[in-house]
Amino acid sequence: MARNDAQYRMWLELVGEILQQPPGLPTAHEEHILALLNQSFNSALSGRNLVGPAWDNHILAAWPRNYIPDEPPGEYDLRQQPLLRWYMFTGQSEPQSCGRVPEALASNRLQQAWEETARPWNINQQLSIPLRVGGVNHNTYLIQRSDRDFTEQEMDLARLLQPILTGLALHIAVVPMRAGDSTQHSNPGLTIREMSILTLLSKGLTAESLARRLNISPRTAEKHLEHVYRKLDVCDRLMAVQTAHELGILNPSSATSRQNQHS
Repeated sequence: MARNDAQYRMWLELVGEILQQPPGLPTAHEEHILALLNQSFNSALSGRNLVGPAWDNHILAAWPRNYIPDEPPGEYDLRQQPLLRWYMFTGQSEPQSCGRVPEALASNRLQQAWEETARPWNINQQLSIPLRVGGVNHNTYLIQRSDRDFTEQEMDLARLLQPILTGLALHIAVVPMRAGDSTQHSNPGLTIREMSILTLLSKGLTAESLARRLNISPRTAEKHLEHVYRKLDVCDRLMAVQTAHELGILNPSSATSRQNQHS
């Protein structure tokens, strides 16, 4: 009971701290949310993911940062991921853990394939807390650890936190107020890596410079740029930066930085 009381106090303090701030400014606030999720559930990694109708999974935020790659390694097919199958096939919006997905949706073979893929990062056990914001996309906070499924007490805590996390996500503007809204500060499904690419792009870096700065190959940098352009519905870097400013997902000061580099 003492642990529960301490958890509730930490969440109340965080909610009060965030709600006293003006809406927006998501990065620092969301990292606090993710860190507290890790602490509350003894997890290795917490993140916010967005999954589209075509099973395209995007890691929009994660703590600790850079704990896992942006994309699943190897040839793993996300359509076989047990927790994704649960939500995509049932349409449910309640918290759910990977180990509680019935065999009818995720056979032992699929569960074993996921565990082999995720165990190197100690994230084979997952608990999803969906954000109730409507729309066709699945917005969720995902809590991940190794080997031990989540207890009923932890599932109860997840259910208590679900409306709180939804309200906080709306307040700090990491999800739109209504599904389909094109509001300021909305992120059109950009991953953490793609946001890094976009930020450096706004500072005037070429694809080769991006690759060197992020320690990736030029071809990988080009692929990330293609994803950014597609998600922003633009065809070049100038339009990408302009659109990002209009959506409020880039700091306006980056435009000044870019102009200074070209002056």
